[in-house]
Amino acid sequence: MIAKIMCGAPNGWFDEASLKDASISIGVDRGALVLVNQGIIPDIAIGDFDSIGECDYQKIQQLCSKVIKLPCEKNETDTEVAIEYAISLGVTEIYIYGAMGGRIDHTLANIRLLLQFSEAKVRIFIVDQTNSLCLLSRGDHKFLRPAHQYISFFAFETTVKGLTLRGLKYPLTNYELTQGDIRCISNEVLADKFSLSFDEGYLLMVNSRD
Repeated sequence: MIAKIMCGAPNGWFDEASLKDASISIGVDRGALVLVNQGIIPDIAIGDFDSIGECDYQKIQQLCSKVIKLPCEKNETDTEVAIEYAISLGVTEIYIYGAMGGRIDHTLANIRLLLQFSEAKVRIFIVDQTNSLCLLSRGDHKFLRPAHQYISFFAFETTVKGLTLRGLKYPLTNYELTQGDIRCISNEVLADKFSLSFDEGYLLMVNSRD
């Protein structure tokens, strides 16, 4: 099962084609309004909706079959609650749109959410028109050829030990990637599939295009 989540960054990109393989679509706060204004009705709207006016909130209520209204004062962000809700439904992949490009503190918080849910056995991607981010925990990982040309890897929070990259233009074997090491930037996928593995740490994978 695949969940697609639309957040509310001002330049958040999302179109109907993005929903093509979604088992469930979720609009988060202003992201729900972004969707309905494009004629896309999410399965669920979640948020405190403090970033939109009352008329827009009523519009969401009228069009969406399920609306979860959250309190404005809470410990979790709206996006965090949306991810937790999607995981509770048993999804195996989550794609988050509109999570970058607005307030930098929100962008950083959304990227850090990848760490919070890194052990949830669900692959979570933050996606915009030119980038896709995914945080991986230790183990073996296999992927199909990504959408964009370049693929980079960064140690996140701690050193990544035993990093091995296969099927890429610049392979690695049993490499120790520290947080200050940028050796793994701008690699490229050569085949229809690639794989990687590592023994310790968290690895941020970024797929990008110019």
